Amino acid sequence: MVRTHLEVAQAVIATGYLVRHNSMIGTAKFRHDVDRSRRAIETSRELLKRLRQRHHDDMARGWEDPGVASVAVSAFDADILRSAFRELVRQTGVPEYQWRDLATSLAHEFAGCERMETGLVDWITSK
Repeated sequence: MVRTHLEVAQAVIATGYLVRHNSMIGTAKFRHDVDRSRRAIETSRELLKRLRQRHHDDMARGWEDPGVASVAVSAFDADILRSAFRELVRQTGVPEYQWRDLATSLAHEFAGCERMETGLVDWITSK
């Protein structure tokens, strides 16, 4: 009978340890995921801030020189647009047949002009 109580006590201790250990692991994983999400949000905010500032600067330059009809997109900006597009597709699960419209609207929001180079949109949507 003592042995049964001893076994029960050991089982309770072992179970308590496992529960506590698993909850600590779960808490650590949750905190890690939250930290990663916070970093991703902060990165996207910085990206949007840079894109808005670039757009603002380009629009101000357009007012100064009315002869400029288009907004030049640098290779760096195009790479940022492509990365943002890929992350957006990955997070939202947009079907492939809607990728061109999504890339066009993303580039339109960045550049602020109605017409987009098809080569830029093709490059953004390429796999």
